[in-house]
Amino acid sequence: MRKNYNSALPRTGHRVLEEIKTADIVIGVPSFNNAHTINYVIYQAAKGLEIYFPEQKSVIFISDGGSCDGTLDVVKAMRLPSKIHLIATKYKGVSGKGTAVKAIFEAAHFLEAEAIALLDSDLRSITPEWIKLLVSPILEGVGFVTPLYIRHKYDGTITNFLCYPLTSTLYGKKVRQPIGGDFGLSMELVQELLESNLWKTPYVPRFGIDIFETHTALAKEFKIKQAFLRTKIHEPKDPSKHLASMFREVVGSMFTCIERYEANWKKQLDFQEIEIIGEKNTPGAPEPVSVNLKNILEAYKKYFKSYEKIYCALLPKYLLKKVEELKKAKPNELSLSSETWAKIVYSFLAAFKRVKQTEKEHLLNALRILWMGKIAVFINETLELNDFEAEEKINQEMGTFRKLRNYLLEIY
Repeated sequence: MRKNYNSALPRTGHRVLEEIKTADIVIGVPSFNNAHTINYVIYQAAKGLEIYFPEQKSVIFISDGGSCDGTLDVVKAMRLPSKIHLIATKYKGVSGKGTAVKAIFEAAHFLEAEAIALLDSDLRSITPEWIKLLVSPILEGVGFVTPLYIRHKYDGTITNFLCYPLTSTLYGKKVRQPIGGDFGLSMELVQELLESNLWKTPYVPRFGIDIFETHTALAKEFKIKQAFLRTKIHEPKDPSKHLASMFREVVGSMFTCIERYEANWKKQLDFQEIEIIGEKNTPGAPEPVSVNLKNILEAYKKYFKSYEKIYCALLPKYLLKKVEELKKAKPNELSLSSETWAKIVYSFLAAFKRVKQTEKEHLLNALRILWMGKIAVFINETLELNDFEAEEKINQEMGTFRKLRNYLLEIY
């Protein structure tokens, strides 16, 4: 493998790996202040390895960002079956989930693992079967396994209105959770990711890691499957308060990947469903997610003026009119059509390619405000809908992105 990256794996981690020498399976968990959930994630992962892969040599690798709540103490106090090695170390480099994942990838490469699975550290719904569903396909020759969850209608708002419709449209494959966090990867894909120079961007070392993995797997045409993991219960975040940096990093990473892999996605013409593995007869019920429509609307109106120059310069007049009308609308009169939203996203995507790096953050911040407006409209339209009815509406949004693919090709 060509090592053109700065290592995220500390020397202490290397010393432990040298003692283990090799492994068949590596389960990686990036963590930061997850003392109250990390033991449950590790326990369920270990149980999954013990039940489904008893003959394989396995490692659970905790890559921590310097937790100050005792996360590593919790990990070090755990005792697992003798065939399962538990390693906990602080990664080095840029602080962020992406760097934590890079350390996991480096560890897996050192151990010459056949299959790698990544798990979020705040999970409260993981079961041992998740390990089987994420790992088994990789051992059978699949390159990438993405998660498929039943989620509350107001959970995953960056996914629902940006990552899902845009990723699926560009690559012609319906990937419902491209930033789900819980993935299975082959060593071949891990090597492809480690050799990328996109680690040098401001996005991939942080929350842009998941979409980077997905777009790379799609662009490089790795075989992909979706693992149905039933419900995902974790720590949801309020779009109006907690998602500003995550939005910039995820969407910045996605837009950068789209620019990097332009030749790959432009040749995709057909649209394919991706095989779903896992039992779907007992989906379970997602945990309710609380949203505050008033706060989201107030944030939209408050910050809209800060980016008005960008909107005026970037958006065609008829689109500009729509977002201005949304700023003035009463809560029960909110409206922003799927066609309008798709064209707004495509306009920002095209502009992102043209502007200098120093201007990209302003562009992403401006889009985030419009995204909050889109969320407000969706909340208003789905108040009386159940999760499955709201999911159908999200799928229709993706269909609109697909129909307008030529619009993107004309302006990109």
